[in-house]
Amino acid sequence: MSSSVPSVPRAVPVDGFEPFGTRFALVDAGGGLVRPPELSAVGAFRPDGRGGLVAPAADLDGRWGYLDGDGRRMSGPALEHATGFDGEGLSRFRADGAWGYAGTDGAPVVPARFTEAGPFSYGLAVVRTPEGVGYADTAGTVVVGGAYRDAGRFGANGLGGVMLPDGRCGYVDRAGHVVIAPRFDGARPFTAAGTAPARLDGAWGLIDDRGEWIVPPSFTLFSAFDGNGLAHVIGGGPGESFAAFVDVRGTVVVRRDGEMDDSFSCGLLKVGNEWTRGFLDVTGAPAIEPVYEWADAFDPGGASVARAGGARAWGVLRTDGSYSPVPHREPVTDTDGWIVGFDGGHGLAPFLGHDGDVVHVDRDGRDVCRVRADDDGAAVALLDAAGRTLWRGTSGPGTFERPAPFLGPDGRDHVDEPAVTEGDLGAAVRELLDLPAREFRPCSLLERNEDPYDLDELDDHDLERTHFGAVRVVASSRLDAAWLAEYPFLLEETQERFAEVLDTCERRLRERFGEPLGHPGTLLRTGDGEWAVAWEADGRRLVLQLFELVGDGDHELQIWLAVSDL
Repeated sequence: MSSSVPSVPRAVPVDGFEPFGTRFALVDAGGGLVRPPELSAVGAFRPDGRGGLVAPAADLDGRWGYLDGDGRRMSGPALEHATGFDGEGLSRFRADGAWGYAGTDGAPVVPARFTEAGPFSYGLAVVRTPEGVGYADTAGTVVVGGAYRDAGRFGANGLGGVMLPDGRCGYVDRAGHVVIAPRFDGARPFTAAGTAPARLDGAWGLIDDRGEWIVPPSFTLFSAFDGNGLAHVIGGGPGESFAAFVDVRGTVVVRRDGEMDDSFSCGLLKVGNEWTRGFLDVTGAPAIEPVYEWADAFDPGGASVARAGGARAWGVLRTDGSYSPVPHREPVTDTDGWIVGFDGGHGLAPFLGHDGDVVHVDRDGRDVCRVRADDDGAAVALLDAAGRTLWRGTSGPGTFERPAPFLGPDGRDHVDEPAVTEGDLGAAVRELLDLPAREFRPCSLLERNEDPYDLDELDDHDLERTHFGAVRVVASSRLDAAWLAEYPFLLEETQERFAEVLDTCERRLRERFGEPLGHPGTLLRTGDGEWAVAWEADGRRLVLQLFELVGDGDHELQIWLAVSDL
């Protein structure tokens, strides 16, 4: 007799502007529709202990309940919030402003009566009532404390860190007896080896189960130990700060001066230098060589979005070092420019297809489904990997849009004046020539002024470097310092795209106005990199200029077309 593992549904977001907002559909591993996009949030599915699956989910009104593995409601939606299930198989839920716990059948196990409730750890959970903080058992009975100011999760050695009303921290056992007197100002959970990070007078060290120092307090940060028995620390004095990972005895296992994550994922630690990223194992030995221009931390299923060095190809990297390139343009990024990857927790990562679709890829690098917005933004469709429509929704024009490329835009994505690059060039130049001549100075994207004709804020030095005529921005891009640090390849590739746009503009202007002047004359503006070429047009100087400027790590590129006096 064989048992089968149920297929875990995957949540797929369908995004639109309000009032549609973001709605989640559920699909199976093959891309088949399990439930149409009628959920506002979906938590991770987990086994329910009866051969099925369960997950918290919210309807479009934000009311929470629980779904089974077929996407059907098990309970609710009537809750204000619900979390994923912890190691005890319990989910925290909020109803009428209070917190309780539900089982994997979606039914309450502990009625909502706590003002705060944490996940269970070794059979006890930190809860708060109007009287204070204590520990509750899985029946919801407060069995330890109840009037503490705060508390941390119980450790493997049967001790939990508590904070008294005066701010002092110590440790109690499961009966509530004080085992380590409250003399610290910070206390992390104990490991199975009987050690815990503790803070005294603002500095962290490592204590044993008697409260004695194993490592004296000297660190500015000492995180709780993870499942690998390692903790992230920051130490060193002013100007000599360092980051490292230490084991349960305080021995440094990994220490790096370069880029390093502050936590392991699937037993691997992402590290990097200025250009590439790789992974170390829990001993600090190389596990995946640093040959990736970008890589995310691994999700719980062991997958990471990565970009192979040299090939400029995006794909899916796995913990065994295998890599599957995907035939898509780039990963989808959020509104702040960060890659979404597998962060949704459902085993899918969204990529932007070359046709503008959002393609959801699984941990093996295979397309599962895609979301396609109509050109007018009035409709959106969910399709399987073969392109068959699973669901289609409509709304007002402009509700849905195709994501703009961020990490690998082509030249056209930077263009502000398409007429200069591919439209009616003669009309564009004639428009510039016909504009009333005014004094101007091209604006920098790193400055607040956006009007090249507004000279009120210029100092005497800049006022000596103005021009008389008219100017247009042909192409522009501003790259924030944070993006350049996260995506080292971004600047070089943006410069390449601008070079392509510049070549196109120059070629078209040569075709229209002949050979340029031998010297372009005065640059429209100088920065940290510039190039210009000029022609004579109707007795005036027609200038095409590339401009680059760096400020506080930010980088801007612009191409201007201007007419000015000869």
